[in-house]
Amino acid sequence: MEKPVIRLAKEIPASASPDVLIKVANFGPIADAAVDLRPLTVFVGPGNAGKTYFASLIYALHKALEGFPRFPPVSRHIRRAVKETQVSDAEIAEIISKIDVYKRPFFFSDLPEAARKIAQRALQKPDCLATELKKELERCFDLEDATDLIGSSAKSGKMDASLMVESGGKELWNLSVGASNSGITADGKINDMVLAPEFMPTSMDEEFFRTSRKELNYNDTDEIVSWLANFLEMLPHYAGMEEYPEIHYLPAARSGIMQSHRAIASSLAAGSTRASSERFPTPPTLSGLTADFLQRLILYDAAGPYARHRPREKPSKALQDLADALERKTLDGRIMAIAEAPGGYPEFVYKPRNVKKSIRLNRASSTASELASLVLFLRNHIRKGDTFVIEEPEAHLHPTAQTEMATVLAQLARSGVRVVATTHSGWFLKAIGNLMREGELGAVEDGLTSPSSLQPHEAGIWLFRKNGRTGSTVKEIPFDHIEGIEPTDYEDVAERLYNRSADLQNRLERAATRHE
Repeated sequence: MEKPVIRLAKEIPASASPDVLIKVANFGPIADAAVDLRPLTVFVGPGNAGKTYFASLIYALHKALEGFPRFPPVSRHIRRAVKETQVSDAEIAEIISKIDVYKRPFFFSDLPEAARKIAQRALQKPDCLATELKKELERCFDLEDATDLIGSSAKSGKMDASLMVESGGKELWNLSVGASNSGITADGKINDMVLAPEFMPTSMDEEFFRTSRKELNYNDTDEIVSWLANFLEMLPHYAGMEEYPEIHYLPAARSGIMQSHRAIASSLAAGSTRASSERFPTPPTLSGLTADFLQRLILYDAAGPYARHRPREKPSKALQDLADALERKTLDGRIMAIAEAPGGYPEFVYKPRNVKKSIRLNRASSTASELASLVLFLRNHIRKGDTFVIEEPEAHLHPTAQTEMATVLAQLARSGVRVVATTHSGWFLKAIGNLMREGELGAVEDGLTSPSSLQPHEAGIWLFRKNGRTGSTVKEIPFDHIEGIEPTDYEDVAERLYNRSADLQNRLERAATRHE
């Protein structure tokens, strides 16, 4: 076999993030829902309608599927197929020749047939990605079995969840999982797609491959197959994935956890001994969402702007500036992490502006403890390409601060972070509506808008509505150019309050007349 000349693929720009559609049926309190994730996605509706359930599902899907990539997380299956399957010299030579063509995309269909079949089966076999998702759902919801998520009103006794990834209006791949008392089912498909958009000769590329091929024996088929397998394993990165796409979840109880995380961590450590297990044969457990949030706090690096749990690139200046603006405009002070001795847990404090002494969060205002985790995550954890989920961003905030939170989340979405929020706040929704109007205005006035302005297609507001015993349904609230975003039940509440006020005022006037 002749010595191949292979050149590194140019990455797809990060702006080419794929579109994601998630559907569920009989999932907890939700009877039916289909939500496509926008740069900013907001869930609104009454309590116990399923908003947190769906947000938690997004978290579990992201964890189990290593994000929402253009290409599904089946690289290890492809690698195994190439290494363990008898692939002919002719097939290897054909793949290498395709890689070596200048400015020629590398397609999924260019992979060996055996590799393509194994990749497809990874989506279709219940013991592959479906099982990983099932385990993640059990962890996130703190369940013994994912079948506990089946809606009580489900006549079929089955829960279904599906994910579809698209780009440019073309479906790239999909995965659907069903769960019932008889087990789990799975189905899915990978469509032909560009895995590496184009190959280009540069001195850096040639040096990279010269180094990696230095001791490669091109007469040894097994060695060539191994090198090719390593190349294929890197293809998801070439296809536009961030190096470490992560998801971050700020639960509704974040304020209390922020105030007591050191005590919780110490209690968990003390309860992990053999003696404690004898006193508590069934120790209490945390949901995966809460445990992950707590872990981020425990492992927070107070000494620098990097998360100790996983080395990542430097935080962007845009997110740092966003954290600074949140402190300046809303908190009127600073959130700081104080480093403890090695092995200890960091202490988080609030330092009001123009005050020398800082305040522990359990003695600070509820606003400070509520927003502290958002500031810390912006500084240390969140990166472009990540997904960020926050429950009730308006909690414990004055109406003015609620509208400022809408601006923060919109700007976060515009910076390349996919944002999902649950809310009950009409003020928050009105502010989002104004940001969408501002985006429309900018399209007319040559883009003269703020960094937080939104085009209507960049935001999706989804109403969770209870339907008696059948479970909740979910529908998008369309953006109205005049009304903005106004759930119908909010209008009903406003009308009832107005009618009640008018009736009381009339009765008061009549009573005053009688006593004259």
